[in-house]
Amino acid sequence: MQTITIKISSLAKLVVFTSTLSFCAALALLPQPTCAEEKFNREEMLVLNLSHSKGSAGYFLLEAERLQKEVTHNLWRALSQVQQVEQSYAKSKGKPDNEYFGTTKLKIIHARQSSEALTEDLSDSFFDMKRTIKDTLIRN
Repeated sequence: MQTITIKISSLAKLVVFTSTLSFCAALALLPQPTCAEEKFNREEMLVLNLSHSKGSAGYFLLEAERLQKEVTHNLWRALSQVQQVEQSYAKSKGKPDNEYFGTTKLKIIHARQSSEALTEDLSDSFFDMKRTIKDTLIRN
């Protein structure tokens, strides 16, 4: 009877090689998707591109939301400036309780609230569109 001696490093290489070979064989046996399953048709690509790429509906919604946030911020700055000037003017006239720009401030506050609501609507529209695109493409 003869004894065969194998180094541990050689045994490890053999185990790795056989497991790799088994994995490759398993991959070869899996069904491969056909071309029809891999590609979208023209109409599906149109739906998919609604939320992607520059110039798409999603791009314009996100751009409008960004600009609307800037408008909201500018309205807040305008209101703050009007309040500070009004305070300073009223103080200089000795009537710190008078509101000279009351209606202006109310209109700016209303415009800011409308702007915040529009920002939320734009954001909701974008996310609703993305969800609808996903649902539409998965369902069909």
